[in-house]
This record gives sequence, structure tokens and C-alpha cells, in this order.
Amino acid sequence: MEVTALPPPAWVRDAVFYQIFPDRFHNGDLGNDPPGTRPWEERPTHRSFSGGDLAGVLEKLPYLVDLGVTTLYLTPIFAASTNHRYDTENYFRVDPALGGNQVLQELVSALHERGMRIVLDGVLNHCGTGHPFFQDVAQRGRSSPYWDWFQIHGDRPRAGPPPNYACWAGHPQLPEWNHAHPLVREYLLSVVRHWIGHGGIDGWRLDTVEYLPPDFVRDVYRTAKEAHPEAYVLGEVMGLATSWFRHRALDGVMHYKLREGLVRFLAEGAWDAPRFARYLHGLWASYPREANYACYTLLGSHDVPRFLTLCGGDARRVALGAAFLFAYPGAPAIYYGDEIGLEGGEDPDCRRTFPWDERAWKRDLQETLRTLARLRREEAALRQGDVRWHYAERRALAFLRELPEVEVLFALNAGSEESAVPLPPGDPWADPLTGERLSGRLPLAPLGFRYLKRRCR
Repeated sequence: MEVTALPPPAWVRDAVFYQIFPDRFHNGDLGNDPPGTRPWEERPTHRSFSGGDLAGVLEKLPYLVDLGVTTLYLTPIFAASTNHRYDTENYFRVDPALGGNQVLQELVSALHERGMRIVLDGVLNHCGTGHPFFQDVAQRGRSSPYWDWFQIHGDRPRAGPPPNYACWAGHPQLPEWNHAHPLVREYLLSVVRHWIGHGGIDGWRLDTVEYLPPDFVRDVYRTAKEAHPEAYVLGEVMGLATSWFRHRALDGVMHYKLREGLVRFLAEGAWDAPRFARYLHGLWASYPREANYACYTLLGSHDVPRFLTLCGGDARRVALGAAFLFAYPGAPAIYYGDEIGLEGGEDPDCRRTFPWDERAWKRDLQETLRTLARLRREEAALRQGDVRWHYAERRALAFLRELPEVEVLFALNAGSEESAVPLPPGDPWADPLTGERLSGRLPLAPLGFRYLKRRCR
């Protein structure tokens, strides 16, 4: 099989992702709570545990199905000492506090029975100091068989400050693997292979890709595709990802550059529509066409402030951002709780627990996202169609998604005054949600959006 010739998995274009930080989504099994677990409603700290687990995710699958979610992305779930679990201690063992390997298998099976998928977080740049290989080095020094698996200056690792070993972003609890060592590579690639093959997962989100050697990332990509050609390999890339696609190392990236533009245009109001449109043109031209359709598009994640908070609590702007993502090429993602109006600032505040008391929910926002997911599911043009820019004036923006037999127009008004977008000439357009027929101009309420559709002759 010529792995480098494979396009991104076809299912990604149809996906609606939902990102879960497992400790904070839902506590489905009180019996596996870590010692010192804090009350659910308490604000999180960098070190606190809230008790969420995979049984909680399993229990809430009906909620996610009703929302329109098709694919879960879970932040790390393997054995570790922190609530975020980016300090992996055992890549082959699901953390007991999350339910262990058996519950993961139950979750994978339940998702697949529903036609859904799951992507796990692969932390392959570094491990935790509790990893047995690093522990062996700490105890035995240069006599350890794992000495060359890390990059240490001296006879034994010392946390410092500063640490005398390579570690992610200078954090001594996150020692970096020495990817130049063939045994390190094979060990990490065996993790990729195991969870796609034996574990049945549908893909990997690769943490801190920009810190990894490009040839190793390409090896991860090839290994994943050899294990399953339809596996999705997604990279966490904060900047432009052009080189990663040019070297065929990833299917898609978490599109933080797109999110940056949405923050400037919708949350901050610092850009007008023409500037935002120019920014989008630049991003689109920077990536291969297939990669644009395979990117994970987002408003929020566990690493950035909640979009609602950046919008000053104005849920209408969150709805605009979501409506844009569900109309734009790529796979739209919902960060857990965004759909019901969960707020939060910088980490760890953006990792608050999901408030399952429905009285606290912004129901209108939730219903909007549910409607957007349904519309995207029903309209193939929103998932598969070409994109054609139509209008960008003042605070109003419009583009089309086109297939040979149908086209869908999306328009939004990010301004505080009513606007009107001229419609492309020809047959009348119809609102797929209300049935209303329009031609000429499309009126848009302040902070409003519309989808229109028409058949092509």
C-alpha cells in the first residue's frame, strides 16, 4: 500500500467533533474517584481532580447523539499523575481513575454501534517523570538501558532549576523522548499501532506536533494508515501548517489560525468583514484543498479561553461563530459545554466541569447548535461542496458551498445594525429551515445569520 498517496479519510468531511476533557465532563463512577476529588461545582485548579471518567462519557452518549455529534476527541486518558494527563506514565493502560481499559473498550463499542467514532490524544513528544523508563534512569543513571531514550546532561537527571534534561517547554515533569533513538521510535509507534488495531480507535490527535521531528510525525502517519487506512491523523499546530501537509505528515490540523480570525472578527470586533475575508483567502491558499476539508475547525479548546467569555458573555456571537464553522469547509468541533454557555478564562478556568443542572444552560444556544448539526447532516453541500466567496462589506459576510446539483449560501451580520446581502441572480433561494423563498437581497438582523439553498439546473 502506498501510504503517501492516501487522501484524508472521507468520513472526516461529514464529522461533527465534540472535545471532552474527561475529568470535567461527567462523573459516571464515584468508585474510581482519585483521593482528594473536589466537589463537582467547584472551580478547577491546575492540580485538582473533579472525578469525571469514561463511564460518564458512556452515560451521556444519548445527550451527544441528540446534539448531533458524530465523533469524540478525548484529551489524554492514559495513566498519569495529573488531571490533564499530558504526563503519561503508561501508554498501554487507561488511567484507573477514568475506568481502565475495559471501560474504554465499552465506549468504543458503544460509539461504533451508533455509527460514531473516537479520536484519542497522542502525547508522543514527552512522557511524565513517573514513566518507568524515566524512573529507571533516575535510579540507575548511565547504567540504565533507557539512558539514551532521553537527553540528559550529567550522570543522573536533576529537575533543577533548571533541569539538566530536555523537557517540554522547560517543564521538568515532562521529559522529552529522544526521537533520534530507533528503539524510542519503535516503542512510540507501537502505541499508535496498538490502539488503532487492538483498541479499535479511529484516529490520533498528536499533541505538540511543532516540537516533534517531522520525519517521526510522518512515521506516525504511515503507521496509523498501515493499521487502518481510514485512520485520522490530526496535529495540534498553533501556527500555519503548510509544511506538514507538503511533507504528507498529517491529514489535518486543529485550525487555530482560523480561530484567531474568528476571535478578531466576531468576539473582539477588531476586524471588519473585508479584512476577515482577506485573512480567510490567505489561509485557504496556504493549504492543499484536501487538507482544508480535513482540518478540525474550532472556537475553543482546553488550551484557550472560552469563546463565550471572549465575547463578553454574548451568546449571539458564539452562535455566529458556530454557524460559520458549520458552513465552512472542515470538520466543525464543539468544546464540551460551549453548546450550553459554559464560560472560562485562561487554563485552568477554561476546563470547568460541565454543569448538568439544566437550569444553568443557555437553551437557545444549545438549540442553535443542534439545528446547525442537523442542517449540516442534511445538506451535502455544507460537507462536500466547493467554496465560493460572494460578499464582504462592513460587518456582513457571505459565501457559497456548491455541488453540481445544489448550492447553499451562508451569510452573517456581525454588526449592531440590520444589513442586507445581495443574492446571486437567477432562480429564487429558499430557507431550508423555514421554507421562505427570497430573491434580490437577503436581510440580516444584527448579529444574525441565514442559510439559503437552491437547486442548480
